Amino acid sequence: MVFGLLFMGITVIALILLFNQGILTRDRVQLENAADAAAYSQAKLFARHQNLIAYTNRAIVANELSIGQVVALMSWAKRYANIPRWVNSFPAYQIPIALIPPKPMISDVLATVTLPYQILGMGVRAAAAPMLNVYPNVVSSFNLIMGFFQKAFAIATLEAQARIPGQIVAQHRLDKPGDELDVAPLSSLLLVQNFILSYFADYLPVDALLDQLRGADPGTGAAAANPGGTANEPDEEDLLADFVGSYTPGSMLVNTSPEMHSKTASATDGLTSRNASRMFAATINEQRNAWLSDRNFDAAVGFGAELPIHLGFINIKLGFNFQVGVFNNGGTAYVYNPLSISGAGKSMPVYGWASLDFSSMGFKLDVDLMIELCLPLVGCVTIFDDGINFGFGLPLGGGTHQLVTNPGDEFLFGPQWGTPAQGLLKSKPRPYAEAMHPVHATTWAWGNVLSVFGLNRGEDVNNGYSGSPSFFVLGGDHAETGRSKEFSVAVSKPLSAIRTSDNPDGLNLRPTGDTGNVLNRQGRFALQTEGVDDNPLVALWRDGERMMTVSSAETYFAPPPGRSESPNQYSPFWDARLREPSRMVQMIASGQIDLREVLGLNNLSPSSVAGHLLGLASDFVIKPGRDRLLDKLPTVIRPVAKPVIEEVTDTVLDKVTDGIIEAMDR
Repeated sequence: MVFGLLFMGITVIALILLFNQGILTRDRVQLENAADAAAYSQAKLFARHQNLIAYTNRAIVANELSIGQVVALMSWAKRYANIPRWVNSFPAYQIPIALIPPKPMISDVLATVTLPYQILGMGVRAAAAPMLNVYPNVVSSFNLIMGFFQKAFAIATLEAQARIPGQIVAQHRLDKPGDELDVAPLSSLLLVQNFILSYFADYLPVDALLDQLRGADPGTGAAAANPGGTANEPDEEDLLADFVGSYTPGSMLVNTSPEMHSKTASATDGLTSRNASRMFAATINEQRNAWLSDRNFDAAVGFGAELPIHLGFINIKLGFNFQVGVFNNGGTAYVYNPLSISGAGKSMPVYGWASLDFSSMGFKLDVDLMIELCLPLVGCVTIFDDGINFGFGLPLGGGTHQLVTNPGDEFLFGPQWGTPAQGLLKSKPRPYAEAMHPVHATTWAWGNVLSVFGLNRGEDVNNGYSGSPSFFVLGGDHAETGRSKEFSVAVSKPLSAIRTSDNPDGLNLRPTGDTGNVLNRQGRFALQTEGVDDNPLVALWRDGERMMTVSSAETYFAPPPGRSESPNQYSPFWDARLREPSRMVQMIASGQIDLREVLGLNNLSPSSVAGHLLGLASDFVIKPGRDRLLDKLPTVIRPVAKPVIEEVTDTVLDKVTDGIIEAMDR
């Protein structure tokens, strides 16, 4: 009986311990699952926003290309319609081919032979000119609206990210009376920090954050991570880079029109924006079809051959192609004028459409040359592999057309477009394709005499363009990593809701004389759970009598299997995943870093946080996009559209603010 009684006591103690561990494990898993789901949902919402940006960016590119089609049509038609002007002015064509009256000249013959082309050009030009006065303005304005829609969706995503943690956490509560799970106020600070880093990283005082990191408790901070100062352990700057995305943090989603911001953009974001504009132009030019990139309508005959030559260690492959006839070449490109008057002093290049078409009769001689050096045991090394173009021709016609935003953005002289020297090497990039082939050198020179390159504004330049659209692109740092900023959610559960043996709703093992004291957990066989007393910022968790956790997630670029593609904001392959919370987030959660001081948010009331967050969103995201949209709207509809757009914007911001306050109040 003695041994039985002892065994029963040990068994009861073991059962109580097993009960406590089971309750703690269950509630801890509940807490972790809720935090993981909330953080993942925030990242998933942001991935949805990134994919919407990708779709709208693709639509913007397609719309821009359709504008280029109309510009190309104008120069193509002009080249044929203006043939009499060219042949009647070129000196070599003013030679009579017969001495009998009416002494017809070469120009008369050429004008007669090309009459069908002249009629075609005049007809197409008459149809395209009215379209060019309307279509680019409408389409480019629509692109601006889509760019503004990206900003509006960013704010809608922000509201959803503020709402989702409360909804997710509520769904993880146990179906028992008194069970509680709460989203900690710390989550609001982490959301503000993420929003700032995602859209305007230069606003976050990184130096202040680094100072707090250096002054953190050496027992758990960066000093503990690198006690011996070894190169294998992260230092303070490494920890900060993991938190903000890079050593020189830049925005993840960069607006391509930073000069419209109400606050000065950083040098990093300014450079990223300029590079993004160039990338957008490169994307436009890469997506051109054959009509835009390389219009070839040659009426020529010729022959070609290839001749291999072996000279010991040197192998030469020589090929040539000779053609004679009439060469009609042209191209249309999305370019900018570095000497733009209206763009002087601006951080962004002023892009527009430029189209060039030439017709010349003469000959082309294109030579392909490859030289290899082959050595024993080493193999063959290519020394030269390119094509060299020669040619000579006399002008039949030419035409240019430009679509720019403001007077002063257009090219004025031939050298601004380029020179036929660009056509000597086949591999040299030529935005107007074969129009700069040496066969058109004389035509290009005579075009300068006739002032067809932009001086005649009434004929060769249109201003019906709203300019490069304002849209989001992926920041340079994140284009390298393919990852977003860190989304973190803090969740807690009151100890009073954890039904361990010392809880009144559990076994209630506590002194009978003090059952009303919730904090008294010193009874026999009690678990003796205690609150947190070493977190100086415990108010960010509401109080210290809680089980606490923080979870993090991120978005990442995930192209389909078998598809190799660099991270960008033109492909909708962004997804979300959980990640280990960075050391910085852990230090913020443990109170070693005061994020309130860094963000300037000492008042954590829902209205204060929501007002601060929406104020930043309005100044850095919504208003710049709205101002640019209103500035570029057609003059005819601007007086009517401006008050409507402003009222809608203010209404949406008010509703989003109310929604975020409501979400944080829960």
